[in-house]
Amino acid sequence: MDSDDSDVRGLTPIWYALLTLPGGIAGGFVGVSLSYLLRRNGVSVEAIAGLVSLGLLPQTWRFLIGPAIDVSLSSKRWYLICIAAEVVCFVVLAFTPLNVAGMPLLGAVALALGVATAAAGCSVAAAMAQTTPDVRRGEVAGWTQTGNLGGAGLGGGAGLWLAVHAGGPSVAALVLTGVCIVCATPILWLRAPRRQRGARFAFQVSALGLTLWALVRARRGVLAALVVTIPAALGAASNLFSAVAGDWRASADLVALVTGVLGGLATIPGCILGGYLCDRYPRRIVYVWAALACAAGEAAMAWAPHAPSWFAGMVLANAFLLGIGFSALSAVIFDCLGATAAATVASMLSSLCNLPLVVMVAVVGWVQARHGSTAMLLTEAGVAAVSVAGYAALAYAWRPEEERVAMAALAGAEAA
Repeated sequence: MDSDDSDVRGLTPIWYALLTLPGGIAGGFVGVSLSYLLRRNGVSVEAIAGLVSLGLLPQTWRFLIGPAIDVSLSSKRWYLICIAAEVVCFVVLAFTPLNVAGMPLLGAVALALGVATAAAGCSVAAAMAQTTPDVRRGEVAGWTQTGNLGGAGLGGGAGLWLAVHAGGPSVAALVLTGVCIVCATPILWLRAPRRQRGARFAFQVSALGLTLWALVRARRGVLAALVVTIPAALGAASNLFSAVAGDWRASADLVALVTGVLGGLATIPGCILGGYLCDRYPRRIVYVWAALACAAGEAAMAWAPHAPSWFAGMVLANAFLLGIGFSALSAVIFDCLGATAAATVASMLSSLCNLPLVVMVAVVGWVQARHGSTAMLLTEAGVAAVSVAGYAALAYAWRPEEERVAMAALAGAEAA
C-alpha cells in the first residue's frame, strides 16, 4: 500500500455497532416483519420461507464477495455503495404490495438486500483490519455482534410494531431507511490506507493468493479455521425454541417476547462482555470457555423444570451466553486479518461458520422429532463439549516448539 500512516484514522470500537446495524435491520425486517405481514395477507408459509432463504443465500457467497472488495475500490467506498443499495431496497419494499402478486418483486429485492448486507459486512471487516490495532479487535468484535443482533431485533420487532401500529409497512420501511442512513455516517470519519496506484489486477490477485497460502500453512490459520467449523456456540436448538415451547407450556405471547425483543436484548451484554474478555485473554481460549458455557446453558435448560417461567429464564440466559460465543468467534476471525486481503480472509472464514450451523439445525431437529426437546438440548450440548475437547487436545499437542521446551524446563525445575 502506498500511504502515509499519519493519514490513517480508525474508529472507536463502539461505532462498529452502528456500522453493522443496517445489516441486522435488513435481516430482521425480512425475516420477522415481512414474514408476519405476508402470512397475515394470505401468502403461504412455503413461499415466505423461500423469500427468507433468498435473503440469507448471499451470506454463503461471502468467499466470492471478499476478493472482489480487496482488488477493486476501497473498503470505505464499498461500504457506502452497499448502504446506498440497502436504502434503495428499503424504498422499493415500502411501495411493493405485500401479497401473492408482489412475491416475485419481493424475492428479487430480498436477494439484492442480502447481497448488499453481505458485502457491507466484508467491507467493514476490511476497514477494521486496516485501521484498528490488534489489541482492540476483541472489543470491535463485541460491538460488531451487538450491531448485528441488535439490528435484527430492531428491524424485526420495531419494524413490525411500526407496520401494525404506526402507519403500515410503507412507514416502517421508510423509517428503517432513515435509521440505516444515520448508522452509516461514522464511516465518513474513517480513513484507511490508500491502495497502491497503478497496481495491475494480476498482481493484486497474486497477493491475495499468497496471503491465503501463508494463512493456511500457519498454525494460527489452521486453528482459526477449526474454531469456526466446530459445532459449538451455535445456538442451533434456539432456532427451534418457538416450535417446541409447548413442552414448557409457554404461551404464544411469552414465546414472542423472550425469543424476540428480550432475547435480542439479552445477547447485547454478552457480546460486549465477550469482546472485553477477548482483548484481555487469548481469543481462542475465550472461545473455548464460551462454547463450554453455551453447552452448559443448554444442558441446564434440558434438566430444569419444564415450566413457563423456567422457559423464559433459560432462553434469556442462553441468549446471553450465545452473545459471548458469537463475539469470541468474531474476534478469532479478526485476529487473522492483516492489511492485505482482509476482506478475502474474513469472507472465507465467515462462510465456513455457516456450515456447522446448517448441519446442527438439521441434527437437533431430527433428534427432537424422535426423542423430545430434552434430548435435543442435550445432543447439541454433548456434541459441543466433545468437539471443543477435541479441538483443545489438538491445540495443546500442536504447541510451538519453544513453548514445549519452556514447559519441559519448568517441569524439570519443579522436580529438582
